Amino acid sequence: MATDDTPTPLRTLSQQEIAHVLNLAIPAHLATLDPAGFPRITPIWFLWEDGIFYMSSGEERRHVHDLARDPRAGLCISIEEGQTQGGSRPYRQIVVRGYAQVQPDADERWARKLLLKYITGQAGVLRAQQGAGKPLAVIALRPERFLTTGNFPAK
Repeated sequence: MATDDTPTPLRTLSQQEIAHVLNLAIPAHLATLDPAGFPRITPIWFLWEDGIFYMSSGEERRHVHDLARDPRAGLCISIEEGQTQGGSRPYRQIVVRGYAQVQPDADERWARKLLLKYITGQAGVLRAQQGAGKPLAVIALRPERFLTTGNFPAK
């Protein structure tokens, strides 16, 4: 349990904090709309590159079909610390929405890049080799809306 019990006001994240969160090897949560119009939330690995979120998934996955039918999507990336003695739970969060494009990841470029972000070293290389040849899709989400919030102390 953290010892700081001073409440921290809610605030937007600094550019440095945004970059830090986007580079963490933590899953995001992708929101798509199922055929009945209900939200479908899927934990997914992501890369942030040149203002676009990239994700890779099997072509047969439901969220890939959702986006092919309706490209509206949301993505949430959140980190949270343990409870402080004062009863707060400091966090940082990035929430975006926009229109996703789904394309075949024929050369598995994005799948390899994602694997090497989340599984480092030789283990990532081996994992990429084990998954080679499976039909994959790359999801590219360029945010139209990019919101950040947190109640961590400013650095």
